[in-house]
Amino acid sequence: MKKIVVLLVLTLSLAAAFAQTDSTSIGSMPVAPAQTQPAKKKYTMMNVPKDRIVVDFNATNWIHKRENGMKTQFYSRGINLYGMYDIQIKKSRVSVAIGAGISWVNIYTNSKFTDSVGPGAKFQPFAMANYHDSIKINKITETWIDIPLELRIRTNRDKLDQMWKFNVGFKFGIKVDAYTKMVFKNPHENIREKPYGDFELFRMGPTLRIGYSSVNITGYYGLLGVFKNGRGPQANEWSLGISFNGL
Repeated sequence: MKKIVVLLVLTLSLAAAFAQTDSTSIGSMPVAPAQTQPAKKKYTMMNVPKDRIVVDFNATNWIHKRENGMKTQFYSRGINLYGMYDIQIKKSRVSVAIGAGISWVNIYTNSKFTDSVGPGAKFQPFAMANYHDSIKINKITETWIDIPLELRIRTNRDKLDQMWKFNVGFKFGIKVDAYTKMVFKNPHENIREKPYGDFELFRMGPTLRIGYSSVNITGYYGLLGVFKNGRGPQANEWSLGISFNGL
């Protein structure tokens, strides 16, 4: 009986020793780290460009009735320079922006512009057949202070870390200057005249800006006439151009 007890004790002792050795061996074996898939890069709206600086180079012209053969030239043009403040709506892809800035509009015509208090502004086409040989510049220049408003919608960033933008808005402007400029070639003469009280003091109308990254196509249509009611030909301003945005 004692031999059986001693044998049983020895067997249990050996089993315990082997179990401890096996556990120690397993614990000491190097375990290969689990392989993980690289995290997929997410494109979010973090650090969205605010487009604080907006510079527009526009083809600008009038939609108007051609009175006495007067017409505007296709190369009429303008520049807008705006500072904008962007407010993102609850970390979404939508924001609103308000700003202020200055705009220059140059309308080239084939006519001499005259202003009078009674009948209002008149355009008299040049009768000379060699108009382009005699006249270097014949334009109306307007300077505006504008307040633009925009609703901005952006896509998520793409693999180039850029985004598409769709902006609809409205702008209000007040005229701060207007004059005509005629430059003759031979003999050389520069004639500049102002002010012209027949021009409308204000302008307003819808705007549109669509583009990718910092380059956009922009457009505007003036709801108010270029001239005061009854003080000149019926005309509305429009512009279409390329816009560069930054910061």
